Amino acid sequence: MNESGTPRIGLLPLMLEMYKEFLPEMQARQSVFIREIADRTGDFAEVTTASICTNRGEVKSAITGFEAEKADVILVVFVSYATSISVLVPLLETNIPIVLFSTTPKSSMAGGMSMDDIMLNHGIHGYMDLANVLRRNRRWFQFVSGRKDDTNAFNEIGTWARAARAKSMLKQSIIGIAGYTFDGMGDFGIDTTYLHARLGPEVRHIPLNTLAEYIKGVGDDEVTKEISGDKKKYEIDPGVTSDIHVESNRVYLGLKKVVDELGINAFTMHFQGILENPDIRTLPFLAVSKLQEDGLVYSGEGDFLGATAGLMLRYLCGNTVFTETFCPDFDGGRIVMGHMGESNPAFGVKTFLRRKKFVFGEALDPVIADTHMKPQRVTVLNLGILEDNQFQMIVYGGEVCEKIPGSDDIDMPYFHFKPDMELPALLTEYGLAGGTHHIAMTSGDRQDDILKLAEMLQINSVVLM
Repeated sequence: MNESGTPRIGLLPLMLEMYKEFLPEMQARQSVFIREIADRTGDFAEVTTASICTNRGEVKSAITGFEAEKADVILVVFVSYATSISVLVPLLETNIPIVLFSTTPKSSMAGGMSMDDIMLNHGIHGYMDLANVLRRNRRWFQFVSGRKDDTNAFNEIGTWARAARAKSMLKQSIIGIAGYTFDGMGDFGIDTTYLHARLGPEVRHIPLNTLAEYIKGVGDDEVTKEISGDKKKYEIDPGVTSDIHVESNRVYLGLKKVVDELGINAFTMHFQGILENPDIRTLPFLAVSKLQEDGLVYSGEGDFLGATAGLMLRYLCGNTVFTETFCPDFDGGRIVMGHMGESNPAFGVKTFLRRKKFVFGEALDPVIADTHMKPQRVTVLNLGILEDNQFQMIVYGGEVCEKIPGSDDIDMPYFHFKPDMELPALLTEYGLAGGTHHIAMTSGDRQDDILKLAEMLQINSVVLM
């Protein structure tokens, strides 16, 4: 799948059909205004601009063109008043999200205005007409208003366009699972057909025999080359002996081939389930960490909701890491974040390869990528399901702290996170909101992007702050 984050916008200009007869020069004059909007929008999107449309047939033809270009969002601009009925049915028939941009060629209508100014700047009641009938028909849309050179307005349009792009990409996404979900973890239980129909990602099972065959087929020279790269890229603990380093990289290279060949965008597994094939000799913790660094989304224990949250952040923000609220540090107002053996070195200041003592089954001790996280501002996203089978997104922010050393027996990647809220309040509010125990995290303050995606997907959202 093409993971380009550049949104595709279909720019739909509208004008009253009557003006074609009585004001034939209007279309040509207002085309300059539309070019200005297209040029400004082109700073953050690929724009397909339709000719100024005046009736249902022209609008239908324009939208058909947008669909052929795989537009993520339709940006509606009135160059004059136009009736809602002239555009309503084609907008109801398409699934492309709609944003109305209420703007005008001239921003000042003060002293000295002319009738010419009025005729070229009276689209405002067209927006009102159309917005009303869209709402009456329960058709989702958004509304942005401002001058044609208003930076804030175009930033808002850009954010909606990124959300629309993420929505489009979710519909093309594949989540691969090796093994099965962790029995008894009910908070991320999900009907995968419902997930696919409602949000987009399709779940596909990776046969363990297939994965084992790909791992077995990895050549010794490939492994040698990978280990050579590890030595240049990471610091390697003496406990990482040759046998486990070789096998962990063999698993990485085999899994990478499966992921690439099947077009998988997110991966999940349960660590005990994946070991039920005896030819898979160690857990893919190093593999998962390297694949996250390469851009693959990951979630542990067969959590499709966690994987979908990660995909949302990947498409919206460009980077994401799977983690879990592991232990509260009440004295420090922080949370110890981590998981069994997975990390994303792309978020790190440095990464150490270490040996993990595996005690939950028969397997070689896996190599883990112990990533020392970069202190930075981050945004956390949780995707869950509540009553009546409704999705919910919980969003909160905070800071990743400088590495706080633990004792030498900690053989899992971890980091400390300080939320914006007081820790007891955060834990209480998160629990009352029904948040699940897996989360996705991205760099920076990205709350607005996430909330716009929630609105576009028509998912309830909770902000903890």
